[in-house]
Amino acid sequence: MNEQQRNVLRTKAGDFRTYSLVLFALGAFFYLGTIIPGALETAKKPFALVAVAGCLAAALYCSRRAARYVCQLEEENSFEP
Repeated sequence: MNEQQRNVLRTKAGDFRTYSLVLFALGAFFYLGTIIPGALETAKKPFALVAVAGCLAAALYCSRRAARYVCQLEEENSFEP
C-alpha cells in the first residue's frame, strides 16, 4: 500500500469518526426533546424516538466503519519492515 492510499484511509477514518460524533450528538438532542415535558405532543414522541434510534444506529455504523479503516492501516503497518 503506498502513501497516498494510507492518507486516503486516514482521511476516511477521521471523517467517519466525525460523522459518528455528530450523529450521536444529534440523537442525544432528539432524545432530550422527548423527555422534556411539554416539548412534544404525545402523538409525535414515537416518531422522535425512531429518529433517535436511527441517529444512534447511524453513529454506530460510522464508528465501526472508522474502526475498520484504522485496522486496515494497522495491518499494513505491521507488514512493513
